[in-house]
Amino acid sequence: MFNPRYEAFVKSFVNDFGQRVLKSTPGNVIVSPLSAQRVLALTQLGARGATAAELTKGLHLPDSKENVQIDFKELHSKLRTNQFYTLNFADKIYLKEGYSVKAEFMELAKEIFEATLETVNFADEVKATETINEWVRSQTNNRIRNLVKPGTASILTKMILVNAINFKAKWSLQFERLETCKRKFFKSEDETLHVDTMHQTGIFKYVENKKLDAKILQLPYKGRGISMTVALPNQKEGLETVENRFSEILFDQKYQPKGLSLFMPKFRIESSLVLNSVLQESGIKKAFDSDEADFSGLLANDERLVITDVVQKAFIRVTETGTEIPEGNGGGLRPYFISSEKPLEIRLDRPFFFAITLGNIPLYLGRVKEPTY
Repeated sequence: MFNPRYEAFVKSFVNDFGQRVLKSTPGNVIVSPLSAQRVLALTQLGARGATAAELTKGLHLPDSKENVQIDFKELHSKLRTNQFYTLNFADKIYLKEGYSVKAEFMELAKEIFEATLETVNFADEVKATETINEWVRSQTNNRIRNLVKPGTASILTKMILVNAINFKAKWSLQFERLETCKRKFFKSEDETLHVDTMHQTGIFKYVENKKLDAKILQLPYKGRGISMTVALPNQKEGLETVENRFSEILFDQKYQPKGLSLFMPKFRIESSLVLNSVLQESGIKKAFDSDEADFSGLLANDERLVITDVVQKAFIRVTETGTEIPEGNGGGLRPYFISSEKPLEIRLDRPFFFAITLGNIPLYLGRVKEPTY
């Protein structure tokens, strides 16, 4: 689905970035490494010197700018809505009135990322914030609100880059609503909750990984190549061990079709993450340093630019019909499961890791420690 060079550098970044986010973020979480890499790759187009070198290394991009441009352009062409699911990426550049970007940068931003540009009056902090947040809401079916917090935009702000993602899909095999009821969820060895838990019986890709001491399965969505991978530790407090090796979970499993009686909690998660420290730990430091940042390939005005914050806000809702990031609904007929072998019972009744992938490209990573809906 994607060329091997692109898959290689995306997997490398997802592993590095994802590990850092999961280790630094407690509780329920959802994050899109691809979104973070994408918006910073757009920034990298205008970086020069040591700033560009750090972004290239920290984002795990190829050394060749031409290859970066080719690969992201190819990616963008494949991340499209089709008749089965909604998948939209949108990038926008908000620029201070009276400023302009270099023609070469804007040409590449439009060609590779299909980014658009709008000038705003950052001195009017309230209106500038409302303008940006309204665009984000329009791109995410009104689910992602207040991405830009009051006080983010000010008279000193020269530019804000925004990336929005909208994903919505239905399960290939939907859960039966009538079977959803309160069931136990072991938050820890000592704490038990009762949460809305769905149930279905069907054939899934499945593997019992003894090395990771975990059960791993894939729940396919309607449409070619898109699925949710779930890793359930066998121990109630074994999630950290699983997360430390999630790259193996996503890329190194030998699945077999297996009849499963699957119990899965309904859940919704909203995460708002400031990614500065995670990116700086990855070696991207000069871009945040007002004395050393070099984005001279970006602004036509001869002024210094610096990244102040990289913020990502994501929302997920998992129901009987499918996954909404940010919103969706649906219905359909549930196929019957017919087999002479009794289905294996799998209960997602303790903290688990999940990822949503298109082909071999992870769109989202997440953790459920306390299902809420």
